[in-house]
Amino acid sequence: MTKDYVLVLDIGSSKLRVMRAGEGVNNTFTLKGYAESEYDGYYEGRFLNPDAIGDCIRGLLNELDIEASKNDSKIYIGVPSEFSSVVCTTATYNLGERRKVRKSDIDNLFYTAGEKAKSENVEIVSVNPISYKLDEGRLSNNPIGEQATSILAELSIIYSVKGFIDLFNRIVASLGFESVEYISEPLAEGLFVVSKEERENLNMVINVGDLTTNVSFIKGEGLASLASFSIGGGHITNDLSEAFDLSLAEADRLKKQIILSLKGKNNDFYELMTDNGRVIKIPLNTANDIVASRIEIIASAVSQCVQLFSSQFISYLPVFLTGAGISLIKGGRDYLAKCLGRNVSYGVPPLPSKDKPQNASIYSLVASALGKV
Repeated sequence: MTKDYVLVLDIGSSKLRVMRAGEGVNNTFTLKGYAESEYDGYYEGRFLNPDAIGDCIRGLLNELDIEASKNDSKIYIGVPSEFSSVVCTTATYNLGERRKVRKSDIDNLFYTAGEKAKSENVEIVSVNPISYKLDEGRLSNNPIGEQATSILAELSIIYSVKGFIDLFNRIVASLGFESVEYISEPLAEGLFVVSKEERENLNMVINVGDLTTNVSFIKGEGLASLASFSIGGGHITNDLSEAFDLSLAEADRLKKQIILSLKGKNNDFYELMTDNGRVIKIPLNTANDIVASRIEIIASAVSQCVQLFSSQFISYLPVFLTGAGISLIKGGRDYLAKCLGRNVSYGVPPLPSKDKPQNASIYSLVASALGKV
């Protein structure tokens, strides 16, 4: 059973986004409200100004005319990769006799595995299946309804840093919400942008944000591994700002003009409108080289994440790019693919007119909250 409308909070590294949406026709969503705001964000796993987050969220709710006591008693909050970790484990559940597997059996299996995995410094966000084996090794994607005497499951247990949960529990309480549910953002994103058929094999999702990048490996209904590092699209903006003595706003406008596939001559330039209205010329090849250099750094870090996940080279690994950090740069995805030596597809929500990589995280949270993934 799906909910009528859900309220979700997407916590980016430099921006907070709130969306209220419900289920539409033909697997679409009905958008009831959306608001976003820049904030101090987080870097290397900590919020730079945690005391200001509550007021920022309150402002977004006011913008949407939402009062917790009147409109929504519950809020769904995405847990970013930088505050998350994943442990993969196996768990066995004996049915006692050969019979059909029930949903309650799977729930008990997950609960038992979760209880064993509890720790003082983290909170369990979810327990998800990567694969199942029945009896003597028969593989199953969904064992409910199948005949078996025992279930062996490979499970993905996703944790959140306890401090993150404590912080947002306090914020949610101060805003008047009765309940909160935490959703793993990288898991929700992987389940939404990568089809069920594709997830029968391993896939990699690279979300390049403003200040951070996360790399998740998804298979089945769970994450096989998760990593993050504090480099993103904002570093590209900063590189351009420093190289050409531009304000960050000017550098951001220049970044939007960049076309990485262009190989200009020495006298080719980008024309940039400065903050005070003057037009200046920026050498095309130099600007492109600066952007390309930072993407090479990001690609190198991604490659290290792959090597940490598997010491053996993974030849067939579909790669999906989400977030706004690279995907909005013309030619950015193609250059990232060249650096990785792999094909890279955009990871987009399967929604008409919303199928943009920068929409992946927020709409994935909505899909998860509505029970659609």
